[in-house]
Amino acid sequence: MPAGVRRAAVALLLPAPVGIVGAWLGMLAWGSQTVPIGPFRVQLQAGFGRGVTDIALPPLGQVTADTHLAPLRVRATLVDVRAQELARALATRPTEELVAGMEVEALDRLGPYALRLLGVALAGAAALGVAVFRRRLRAVGVAVVSALVVCGGSEALTVATYRAEAFLSPTFSGSLAAAPRLIGPVRAAGERIGYFRAELERIVDGALRAYRSIQANPLGGEDVIAVLHISDLHLSTLGFEFARRVAEGFDVDLVLDTGDLTSFGTPAEEFVLRSIPAFDRPYVFVRGNHDSVELQRAMARLPNAVVLDGRAAEVAGLTIYGLGDPYFTRERAQPLESDEIAELVRSAGPRNAADLARLPRPPDLVAVHDERMAEAVFGLVPVVVSGHFHEAGARVVDGTIALRVGTTGGAGPIAFTAEGDHPLSAEILYFAPPSGAQPARLLAWDVVEQFPETGSLTVTRHVVAREFGQPVLTPPPSPTPTATASPTASPSPAR
Repeated sequence: MPAGVRRAAVALLLPAPVGIVGAWLGMLAWGSQTVPIGPFRVQLQAGFGRGVTDIALPPLGQVTADTHLAPLRVRATLVDVRAQELARALATRPTEELVAGMEVEALDRLGPYALRLLGVALAGAAALGVAVFRRRLRAVGVAVVSALVVCGGSEALTVATYRAEAFLSPTFSGSLAAAPRLIGPVRAAGERIGYFRAELERIVDGALRAYRSIQANPLGGEDVIAVLHISDLHLSTLGFEFARRVAEGFDVDLVLDTGDLTSFGTPAEEFVLRSIPAFDRPYVFVRGNHDSVELQRAMARLPNAVVLDGRAAEVAGLTIYGLGDPYFTRERAQPLESDEIAELVRSAGPRNAADLARLPRPPDLVAVHDERMAEAVFGLVPVVVSGHFHEAGARVVDGTIALRVGTTGGAGPIAFTAEGDHPLSAEILYFAPPSGAQPARLLAWDVVEQFPETGSLTVTRHVVAREFGQPVLTPPPSPTPTATASPTASPSPAR
């Protein structure tokens, strides 16, 4: 390339990134603005970043949703609540009317703010352009035009692609006490269309409840069955405390533990069972590969425990089938190779299928420690839950929703070592209860994670209809029954 052409290309190309950086600095320095919206004062802020909207409600926490495609991160922070004005408004107007007025105010504020944001971006681009190129006005002009194209285009794309319904599946970070109020009612999330007013109403209504210190959980009044799914506690006292607080905070109807309460399978580890009565609600247990049959028998003697090992039980309105892991780590003199373990675990599949065929109808939920145990019943049941791999996952196989929780014990005894960088993890599953011939139906699930080192907590909502669309079994097919009674015998683990 000739030197003259190369210099011309550099002269045109170099100002563009300078302008974009200047726009970013301008938005960072002067891009925030505090505006009144109803009885609240809200700080608006935006800048280049992932296309999400953050709604911060200090000191309660923050709700985040993937709302748009543009590379612009939008943030609204509640900085002040005019308490007397809020009290008067709530005393004289219903919440819906208050929210409708706030919607109009919010839309009125967003237009001028967008113009202001564009202005400070152009000012930042011009300032940095002058600092870099000095009197080369053409280069400064290119920098400003680049900022105009990128920032203005990002704002336009944000408006064009913005989806308020993304707040149906938000991520909450903050305190566990505030999470149930601000993450939103699950029945509404599963059934309504997320128009802007509906989403604004949900968030504002949750904030009003929280700021007025109403203790009632908004999920508690809903017609749903809430199941706390935990797994792989591995003797972790932190994990037990975390699980108990989640159960209380979200007011769940039952706890479902898919195994590995212990780490070594020794009799001395049965002390962990002392923590089970403190949950003060049904505690359904399925044995993991680190749990002994003796531990399972001791668990069955607890007043609030329901042990499932080759049988189904109805708990809190749900029919749950469970089978213990056929592989018990401690009894093997020589550890098995991974492919041998996989073969042994999958050998439980025919037993699962045979047990389910004897039931009058498929259970609402199948619980196993290792998902591979249930591969033979995919397509026959609506939901399978498991743990074992210390890593959360969700997929649909032949119409069956397979949910895998991370480790509730945060890697157990190694939680504070270099290997133990797993967060404390749990899931809350929300079911529409059975009605007549209609079986229970999974509406949504929340993934709750907390890092022991920092205490930071996040709650991420997943709505079934949005995650998977329509491939799930609703209702599940009924296999031809071969017997009327559910199996009750508990098999011994494979030797």
